[in-house]
Amino acid sequence: MAHAISALTNPGDSISYTAGRVTVTLQWIRDGVYTVTTYQGTLRIDEQCGSYTTEQIARSVARLWAEMAKAEAEATPVASLAVLAEMGEQRQARPTMAGAHLADVTDPQHRALSTAAAFGRVHRGGGTYRESVATLRALARKGLVRLHMRPGRRYDIDHATITAAGERELARLDAEAARREQHTALLVRLAG
Repeated sequence: MAHAISALTNPGDSISYTAGRVTVTLQWIRDGVYTVTTYQGTLRIDEQCGSYTTEQIARSVARLWAEMAKAEAEATPVASLAVLAEMGEQRQARPTMAGAHLADVTDPQHRALSTAAAFGRVHRGGGTYRESVATLRALARKGLVRLHMRPGRRYDIDHATITAAGERELARLDAEAARREQHTALLVRLAG
């Protein structure tokens, strides 16, 4: 973890903690207002952002998020391409030139994976236990679901089923969500 300055002396000053792709920034906005903002790459992690009335509380919260990010970065092994190739199935949808297949799983995609795991499939369309074609294609592009077309239709998606890689990703996402809830409860106790 690295930080830019050791003490906040003027409004606008900030301290940044960096661990892997995660950056936690503590900033003094004005008297009685200190903010903590967490980014993973360029994605803001809203559950880990907030404003606090004292520098001591804000500094404790920022340090807690930074230490958690550091522990997670050290615990997560970096898999080689050969290992990744052995782990998953071949993707049905082609990766995009912009790298959309490398993006983090979004909330609708997480919901689709959960539905596919719970019910064996997730259908396309609107409504309960259904997701958009774009969501299903994005998951297929990442290799997390297998698309099933309507009978006699080559490109008309009917539903998707979860792959082994999708089950692993769902388990990771659920564990991460549970960890965030525990840490949020801890922060509420600290701030309260």
